[in-house]
Amino acid sequence: MSERSRYQKILVPLDGSVWGERAIPHAVDLAQTHQSSLILLHVLTASTRAYTDQLALAGQAGQATQSQVQMQQYLNGLRTGLVQRKIEVTTQLLEGPGVAEAICDYVIEANIDLVVMSTHGRSGLARLLFGSVARRVLESVDVPVLLIRPDKE
Repeated sequence: MSERSRYQKILVPLDGSVWGERAIPHAVDLAQTHQSSLILLHVLTASTRAYTDQLALAGQAGQATQSQVQMQQYLNGLRTGLVQRKIEVTTQLLEGPGVAEAICDYVIEANIDLVVMSTHGRSGLARLLFGSVARRVLESVDVPVLLIRPDKE
């Protein structure tokens, strides 16, 4: 009888950037090693929602869902490439008041075993002004978090 892997469900939060995607190869390696499934997640924030609501009120309802459609297409494109590599992958598009909060809530709701995410490598004033989603996730969840730093150029 095979022992259950410690990491059955690996969450990969993505922001749509090349930096965010740098976590994917690490998550894939872990998924293959532990025979885990990957969940690719993106969070649409309240500010994004407020903007799309304004478009809808202005009679541009088609554009109101454009960001949702584009992000789902982005996630599906990533999923397709990974499924071809025989990795079990699902996508999740959430709306929330804040990215870190939505990720942390999803970790609990979906019984995630490991979070693999990129940092943007901000420091100093940029970190102070924009905060760090990765830091807030790391401090808030009770599961391991693997942080992938950007390459130094």
